[in-house]
Amino acid sequence: MFKTIRRVVGLFTVLVVILGALKSVFAWLANSEHGTHEVFADDEESERQF
Repeated sequence: MFKTIRRVVGLFTVLVVILGALKSVFAWLANSEHGTHEVFADDEESERQF
């Protein structure tokens, strides 16, 4: 019984760590979305400069 509880708590801990990491990655992507180093540059803005 004790081993089962330990395994369930361990599994829950691993899931919390994975979800926390995913949340951090999505937060980082949301913050870097407005940066100047975008992967897909807007073509209209680059055409206006020329």
